Amino acid sequence: MLIIIIGLFTTGTKAQKKQIKADENELKNTIKDKKEDRKGIAKDAAHLRLKKAVQGRKKVRHHRKSIHRQGKHLENNGVKHPIIKAKQKAKAEKEMEKSKS
Repeated sequence: MLIIIIGLFTTGTKAQKKQIKADENELKNTIKDKKEDRKGIAKDAAHLRLKKAVQGRKKVRHHRKSIHRQGKHLENNGVKHPIIKAKQKAKAEKEMEKSKS
């Protein structure tokens, strides 16, 4: 009986770790999207496309809220400093892509 309970517990833990990894990956992708949108906003504002820049700013605010929401969720699941780690992973991936080119 004890072996069955331990087996169920470890299976649940492994499934939870997979979900946390997926959430971390989603956070990293959200950060990448936010950076791309911010670049687009700067370009639009420089070319005086103000209406498009304002709409883009709304998207960036949405990304920011999403990032903080996802970070809080990961912190509650035991990940320390998830936003900082995701930013570092995104930057490392970008550098890897640059070095391949």
